[in-house]
Amino acid sequence: MADLPELLAQPEVQIAILVVAATILLLLVLRIATGRKRGTAVLLVGPCNAGKTTLFYRLKDGTTALGTVASMQENDGYAQVRNDKGRVAGQLRILDLPGHPRLRSKMEQYLKDASAVVLVIDSADITPNKTEAAEDLFEVLTHPAIARRRVPVLLACNKADLETQAHSVDFCRRTIEKQLDAMRKTRQALGGDAGRALSALGKADKPLSLASLRSPISSASISAEKGEVGEVVSFLAKLL
Repeated sequence: MADLPELLAQPEVQIAILVVAATILLLLVLRIATGRKRGTAVLLVGPCNAGKTTLFYRLKDGTTALGTVASMQENDGYAQVRNDKGRVAGQLRILDLPGHPRLRSKMEQYLKDASAVVLVIDSADITPNKTEAAEDLFEVLTHPAIARRRVPVLLACNKADLETQAHSVDFCRRTIEKQLDAMRKTRQALGGDAGRALSALGKADKPLSLASLRSPISSASISAEKGEVGEVVSFLAKLL
C-alpha cells in the first residue's frame, strides 16, 4: 500500500482534494451570502395617520396623491433615489404597509425580505400613539431576519411643518425608546414570544438604548406633506 506522500502525489487524488475543497468553499460563500442578504424592499411602517402613504407617494413620484387617506392595503412602487449631487443613483422598491393594528400581521410576511425599514410617526401626536409605534418597532427589531442581517431602521418624525405642535426628534426618540424598554420587560416577563430575536433589544438587566441595538437606528425630522424628505432620501441612498 502506498504511503501518504505517494498517495497525495497521485494526480487523481489531488483532483479529488481540490474538488472537495472547492465544494466546501462554495458552501461557505453561499451560507454567508444567504445570511447577509440585503432584501428587496424598503418598508414604510407605523401607526395610522402618521403619513406613511403621503411619504410613499412623495418618494415614488414627488406628489402627495391629491391628498391621501389612511390605507387599508399595501401600496407598492419604485422610487428613484438621488445622491447628494442630485444625480439618480438607482431605484428602490418601496412598500407602504397599513398601520391599523388589525393588519399588523401583514408586516410580518414582508420583514423577512426587507432591505431597510422606515418607521413613520406623527411628531405632533407622538404621546397618544407611542404604544402603537413601539409595538411596530418591537416587531421589526425582534424579527429573526431583521436581527440576523442587521437591517437599518429610520425613525422618521413626520409633520415637522406643524411647528407649534410637532415635538423634536430627540423627544420622539426618547419617547419611543422608553416605551420600547417597558414593552421589552413586559413581553419577556410574560413569555410567548417564541421565535422572536429578543436578544436584539439588548440585555434585559440594562436600560434599552436605541443607539446600541443590533440594527442601526437613525432619526430624521421630515414633512412628507411639504416635500421635506431629504433625510429619508439620504437614508435610502446609502442602500444603493
